[in-house]
Amino acid sequence: MTTIIQNPKRPRKAPEYLIKEVLDGKPVYYKGYRTVMFGGKKVEDIMGVSSLQILIINYIQRILLKFLEEDLYFVFSGEPGLHLEHHTNLSGDLIVYKAEQLTKFDKHYFQSPPLLQIEVDVEIDNTNFTDNEYLTKKTQKLLDFGVQRVIWVLTPTQTVIVAEPDQDWRIINWNKDILLQDDIMMNIGTYLAKMNVELE
Repeated sequence: MTTIIQNPKRPRKAPEYLIKEVLDGKPVYYKGYRTVMFGGKKVEDIMGVSSLQILIINYIQRILLKFLEEDLYFVFSGEPGLHLEHHTNLSGDLIVYKAEQLTKFDKHYFQSPPLLQIEVDVEIDNTNFTDNEYLTKKTQKLLDFGVQRVIWVLTPTQTVIVAEPDQDWRIINWNKDILLQDDIMMNIGTYLAKMNVELE
């Protein structure tokens, strides 16, 4: 899929590698993709995550791998792809499946809902969605797809949003204990303090 970027001087196409996801038929571009298009940055400059984001992702993943039985669960990271429906392909920072849900692995995106999806920060260009629209639409799409719990960790506000089907979404300070899966808890604030991480 390609998208025409309107530019009075020189219309150009946005190549697929600058599209992070497709939500309701609209491309969700990587933050900073326009700078790449016009030569200000290289594509690898906009696709990585920050050191704080990867530290949090690693912390949560290690908790899940420690307490979920290896033979019963898969914990995937690295933006695994989910095909929800026609014109909606999303990704996740961390997703958890029961092993029995996945009977085959191939070159296609996952087409069944994970039990848990975790996202750390909203890092998108706002061409088609504001940050809040994206977070809200993506979360609701995942819940409608069948995901049992969607968790957003937002580093700028040091908060965590927990969304579950047919329940009010909760906004929680990340210094609180927060349920991940089953009886598995995380406390991001406590972990960062333990690791002597100074937040700007």
